[in-house]
Amino acid sequence: MTFGFLFLANGLAKLPGLEDLDHVPFPGFLISYDGARNSLDSDTNGHPVGPYRDLVDNVILENFELFGPALVVTEIGVGVLLVAGVFSSAAALAGFLSLFHIWFANLGRYADRSLWAWEGPIEWLPLLALCFLAAGRFYGLDSAVARRLPRTLRRWPLVG
Repeated sequence: MTFGFLFLANGLAKLPGLEDLDHVPFPGFLISYDGARNSLDSDTNGHPVGPYRDLVDNVILENFELFGPALVVTEIGVGVLLVAGVFSSAAALAGFLSLFHIWFANLGRYADRSLWAWEGPIEWLPLLALCFLAAGRFYGLDSAVARRLPRTLRRWPLVG
């Protein structure tokens, strides 16, 4: 649930009018909509993988009016699903991909020691584990959802 709250709070902080959200746990650690764009721009500046840097600069940042709202929806969706324990494996996979991307975006900053290289894996490795542990089947709503799904859909990554 902790990761669910992390994603939910960060997603809400990107909504218009909630940029200064300070009545949730961990104030000051939430990234606003503009902050997300600026962070991605800053993190990939000088990235050692040229095609990746070009993709971020020429596609994602150039079209942030499309990718920004997708980020907000993803963070809020992942947060709600992880807190409720619904489609937990799929939500954990989406969360893992999101946090892994942030870690990869900072790849050029680990060599000069301006960032600790294990900072990202501490966040995304537990989500990767949740992808395969079927956590929502025991403490969430995944088991109830699984009973309502056709048998062919009662498997990973939908309901672990």
